[in-house]
Amino acid sequence: MTRLLETSRAMFRGWWVVAGAMGVQALQSALFHGAFGVYAPFWMAEFGWSRTTISLVHSLQRTESGLLGPVNGWLVHRFGPQRMTVLGLGLMGAAMIALGFATGFGTFLAAFLVMAVGASFCGFLSLSTIVVNWFERQRATALALTGLGMSVGGLTAPLLAWFILAYGWRGVSIGSGLVFLALMLPLGRLLITAPEDVGLRPDGEARAAEPATPADPPGAGAGREERPASAVAWRAARSRAFWLISIGHSNALAIVSAVGVHYVIYAQEVIGLSVTTAAALLTLMTVCSMVGQTVGGLLGDRLDKRHLAAGGMLLHAAAMATLTFLPNLLGAVAAVVMHGLAWGLRGPLMSALRADYFGRAAFAMVMGFSSLIVTVGSVLGPLLVGLLADGAGGYAWGFGVLVVVGLTGAMAFLLLERPPARTSVVART
Repeated sequence: MTRLLETSRAMFRGWWVVAGAMGVQALQSALFHGAFGVYAPFWMAEFGWSRTTISLVHSLQRTESGLLGPVNGWLVHRFGPQRMTVLGLGLMGAAMIALGFATGFGTFLAAFLVMAVGASFCGFLSLSTIVVNWFERQRATALALTGLGMSVGGLTAPLLAWFILAYGWRGVSIGSGLVFLALMLPLGRLLITAPEDVGLRPDGEARAAEPATPADPPGAGAGREERPASAVAWRAARSRAFWLISIGHSNALAIVSAVGVHYVIYAQEVIGLSVTTAAALLTLMTVCSMVGQTVGGLLGDRLDKRHLAAGGMLLHAAAMATLTFLPNLLGAVAAVVMHGLAWGLRGPLMSALRADYFGRAAFAMVMGFSSLIVTVGSVLGPLLVGLLADGAGGYAWGFGVLVVVGLTGAMAFLLLERPPARTSVVART
């Protein structure tokens, strides 16, 4: 026990921050993001909604998150990602409880959109801002480990399906909200905004290793630092690299969102699987994503991130082609393996690439601006697949379009020029 405590004290504090970020990601994945596709058949059965309606709910949520992006980036910059994460977890908990009492589309959508606001506050932007601040040389590895939380949460899909079958989706939604409220403060305490706030340096390096701008007190961000950060963000938004990364990321999320919304329905209607078996395939996808994240994190700190991201997009495209041309159990399994590996490989590189090109000083605001573009894919992907599935009576056309989307995304990453060399400046949050 004594040796364990000594090891704990000696370990760089940034890894505890990563553990907290993993916990938040796992919670969101298990009970919100990864749960949508499991809930969807039950919502369709109770409310009589079509696949297009289910897609519309998801797309409206993603639209709201995207439009909030610049505001969210400013809020994270102004009040700090730690505070925004705690607020977001609280909003998600309250909204999930309210969702359990929804009586129709209006009340359902209202609760879901509040949940989406909370998910934005405690999501990718806030957590990646914190992790980017704590790591430089090991940035891709740290972001990959953070992303593993999303995968770990996804492993609970079969368990979630069992709970819904046993207790009903309303009871599970209310219980999930209580879990969010119970864990928001313990997780939030781990998420210190930057190493400079506690007298440390990125990667645990000695303070004398390189000059650095002193960190602001937690919650600072107004005044003289905010104008330069805004200028950096606006300059980044006009750059070619910003648009290529955003387009590639948007195309990736078009595929990820479409699979998240439609895969369980596809597996039930096209292949004839039960909801629990389809959820088990989502678990396989998650396991493959964990493998991809581990590989992506390790290779991302050693190889060219542009080429790795393009490779991930090619795997996404191959997975969609498999669902299009091999609509049976073998194809469903092969597709989730490829899609999971692609998602994991590419995922941690999205934040790492932006940090490489635009630095830490305005990272949250750059992420906020880019969300306006990235959201286009998240919104249109599942909505387009749903419309084509309802119109054509199947998923072949929708998944076929996503093949082209994946190939286009790969090209966007390959067109990126090499990022510039950068000095260490903390994100002003």
